[in-house]
Amino acid sequence: MLRELLETRVDRNHLGSPNLLVPVFDVCTFPRFDPVELVSHAPIIDRALREVESDIVGVTPSSVEAAALDLAKYLAPTPLQYSRAFTDKARCYVHIKIESIQPIRAFKVRGALTKVMRMHPEERSKGVITASAGNHGQGVAYAAATFKIPATVYVPETANQLKVEAIRRLGAEVVPAGRNYNDAYLEAMRHQEQGGATFVHAFDDPDVVAGQGTIAVELLRDLEDVDTVLVPIGGGGLIGGISLYLKEKRPHVKVIGAEPAGADGMYRSLKAGRIVTLERVNTIADGLAASAPGKLTFELAKRYVDEVVIVQEAEMLRAIRLVFEWEHLLAEPAGAAALAALLYHYSPSPNEKVVVILSGANVTDEVMIRALKSR
Repeated sequence: MLRELLETRVDRNHLGSPNLLVPVFDVCTFPRFDPVELVSHAPIIDRALREVESDIVGVTPSSVEAAALDLAKYLAPTPLQYSRAFTDKARCYVHIKIESIQPIRAFKVRGALTKVMRMHPEERSKGVITASAGNHGQGVAYAAATFKIPATVYVPETANQLKVEAIRRLGAEVVPAGRNYNDAYLEAMRHQEQGGATFVHAFDDPDVVAGQGTIAVELLRDLEDVDTVLVPIGGGGLIGGISLYLKEKRPHVKVIGAEPAGADGMYRSLKAGRIVTLERVNTIADGLAASAPGKLTFELAKRYVDEVVIVQEAEMLRAIRLVFEWEHLLAEPAGAAALAALLYHYSPSPNEKVVVILSGANVTDEVMIRALKSR
């Protein structure tokens, strides 16, 4: 249905009229470019229209579900754990989606594997190249090792060394470049143009977004009546994939983003109605240190995200300590951002079922010590 609607250029602006019911029709009978006007459409048409609208940005619920099926061959589903301690603290039913047990200890492996899996074998054999503050680089390195292809990861000179060493252990070449992610990105793009490797964007890529969205597929399987999902935001790939799938499947579910105060590019962009690039990024959450959302992720956030809240460094550090003490789970600052949003900014109703995405656990000794001392 989706392919036929797109090929015949059905004008979705004509699909809201309340004067006609067409329970069944053959799209192929309509001449190309002729609009089809419907008044009241059957559920199958409604679903097709939502697919058409989401396909405008290159990602659909179907592509997310396809990614989930493909990833099942390589990754086990991560647990959704009910937390009695945080339920008492937040005064709502709190569940934690534990992405910190992924092979690279972060969700990023989902998007990287999806991208590499979907490449043509000939293209894939030439290798991949990327820029990353750490976790995405690990994801790309893991995917490259899985498919036995070369990988090069450009990282900022200030990158988390725990993550840099993990990238090297996975067999990828690591190239330090510049002081921040943007510097590393520009250098990686220059080298990609000179060689034949495929660039794997950290967030602004439909396949990467679809891979991250597979978290939502697992989430609805485990907790069908979820009310709210809190998601950390860096470049927006994670919240883009999760929000698209949830809103298309369960429109009533609220999706709340959590962004660090020193890297609030998505918050400012949504407020301005256009992409805003920060002049400076300063946050302990290196996994969320993007200066701006991507074009794709910004469009997804505009369409599907209900709200973005800003979390402070002290709040993320306290959240790291609490999730360690109460649940014996590790979280890096980026991984604890959504929990910080729940504890210090979001006000749930008493019976609300809330899911917090614990997105990663690649925390350095220094940050962990600071977190354990926080009060």
